Amino acid sequence: MPTDKLVMDHVAVVSERAWDNVIRYSRDLGGRWIGGPDNDPASQAGDDFYFCQVAFDGGARIEILEPIEHPGSDFLDRFLARNGPGPHHFTFKTPDFSDTIGALGDAGYNVIGVNEENPMWKEAFLHPKDSWGIVIQIAWDGGGGWDDAPPLPPTRHGRFTKIATVVHLVADVQAAAAMFEGPLGMERTDEWKDPNVGVGVDLRSGPWNLKLIQPTDANLAHWMGNRPGRLQLLHFQLDDPGLVPGAQRVGVCGAGEQQDAMFIVPPEHNLGVRLMLTEHS
Repeated sequence: MPTDKLVMDHVAVVSERAWDNVIRYSRDLGGRWIGGPDNDPASQAGDDFYFCQVAFDGGARIEILEPIEHPGSDFLDRFLARNGPGPHHFTFKTPDFSDTIGALGDAGYNVIGVNEENPMWKEAFLHPKDSWGIVIQIAWDGGGGWDDAPPLPPTRHGRFTKIATVVHLVADVQAAAAMFEGPLGMERTDEWKDPNVGVGVDLRSGPWNLKLIQPTDANLAHWMGNRPGRLQLLHFQLDDPGLVPGAQRVGVCGAGEQQDAMFIVPPEHNLGVRLMLTEHS
């Protein structure tokens, strides 16, 4: 979908079988299918990977990737071999591809994989070593249709689910925030310190809230390791978090009468992506 301003468009996840994630994010979590081929990756013969997307309240989208085996298309296989299934990239869409790429270069970022061959799609990337542990895709979208939705099981939730926050751990929160709110155009909405967690900066772009945390908590720091960054979790708000397979109640969030039950789905039960689940506020 084209955009009239630079905006964070979607978060991509990858697994060996994309349809496992389609069922998770549509039926289990209440997303709505918005595009992609059916559940046969062979229908994308000649492409480097299978992809489809599901949308949530406000327009936030999850893109679901699966490698397709043919010569020269092993980058997702290599990713899975190194990291296992899990988060792969953030995509920012821009109405002016050259301007955004130039701004990133002027800010000192090494833009790679620039491809302007497709008249309806231009893209470039930041390597996760340079972009705080997650691939950043910059894309210009000239528009185009999606295939009709394949038959999917009904969702477990009546209301449209919302992705409340993406929580991303980083080694240097101010330097990471400078990238996201500088050439990537996000808006800083808050900054904070929590002695039990770390130092944080909250950012917003389009339907997405991104929480960057430089952890002081020993467990979080150990989990991040020596990486420049690592996506910790996706926070969903939905009708009944307890219905999500694998959800474990861990406590409550909020204060006073506004307390809601909080559930966690560990990454080993969700194809490498940790989920935090709370009820609609």
